[in-house]
Parts: sequence; structure tokens; C-alpha cells
Amino acid sequence: MASYYDFAEKFEIGMKIMEIVNEGAISRRTAYRYKAYYDELKKTGERENGRE
Repeated sequence: MASYYDFAEKFEIGMKIMEIVNEGAISRRTAYRYKAYYDELKKTGERENGRE
């Protein structure tokens, strides 16, 4: 999970997926998997907060 949290933190400050991948900590496939997970968590959070 530490790898995901590192990805999410960088993504939230505005880094592009390929910039994160180019740092060498995760593969492109993993980055896109994390992005899908990130989007799903955000969508679920909005639903729970009554925004959807």
C-alpha cells in the first residue's frame, strides 16, 4: 500500500502518470492500475458524501 499512497500523493499534486513511471519506482501497468483504483475510491467517496 505504501507504493499506492506514494503514487496517489504525486498524482494529486499534479504529476502525470508517465512522470511518476519515469521515476522508476513502479511500472506503467501498475501506474494505470493505481489510477483506476484511485478513480474508484474518489467516485465511491463522492457517492458516500451525497455528491452523486
